[in-house]
Amino acid sequence: MMTEDKKKKKKFLEKPQYPGGAKALREFVKAHLQYPQDAMEQRIEGVVTIAYQVNDDGIVENPTIVKGLCPSCNEEALRLVNMLRYDKARNRGIRLKVNCKLNINFHLAPAPAPTGGTISYTLQPAKKTVKDKKPPKPSGSGGYNYTISW
Repeated sequence: MMTEDKKKKKKFLEKPQYPGGAKALREFVKAHLQYPQDAMEQRIEGVVTIAYQVNDDGIVENPTIVKGLCPSCNEEALRLVNMLRYDKARNRGIRLKVNCKLNINFHLAPAPAPTGGTISYTLQPAKKTVKDKKPPKPSGSGGYNYTISW
């Protein structure tokens, strides 16, 4: 007799799959994502989570926002999900819808450091004192001055 661990699991219903798998899905999102201009100016970053259904023909239906970011990022995420097309599922006449979730990351490149700044400094000699031949004490009036401007 076979134990339950050794039994082969049967697949009765085939679910629609994205052509190329999860890696191809990530590449599609990365290639077609257009960062909204207002979100870019305000440096808004984060993740938008979209829930949707895929019917047996591979068409995306009823996309809804589970976790949003800003209105323009939400619209862009919905646009991307509506562009998705899955492979058809062949289930011997049984039609089914598959529930899916997709996280779309909105991340900007780090802001470049400002370049072309100048650093200038001036040397001022320390005041010499002749009191009992002791070395002068440091004071705030003599020494170095630094000015950094960008």
